[in-house]
Amino acid sequence: MIAVNATKLRNNLFEYLVLVSKGESIAIKRNGKEIAMIVPPKSENWRDRIKNKMKLLVSPNEIMTPMDDVWEKYI
Repeated sequence: MIAVNATKLRNNLFEYLVLVSKGESIAIKRNGKEIAMIVPPKSENWRDRIKNKMKLLVSPNEIMTPMDDVWEKYI
């Protein structure tokens, strides 16, 4: 979270809006007291923010086939 006074926010508003659009929250202060917050909107789905997407290393058919050699000693 970033804390700025109202004058600094007014002079650099668009720079702070870019930070908010990237997920940063900004506390606005006047005379050393917090008077307001600028927060980013809630994202629709947290999974959309994940950069590393999972991918299968084998085909779906291969996943569903039984592994006979693993179970041989238990039969």
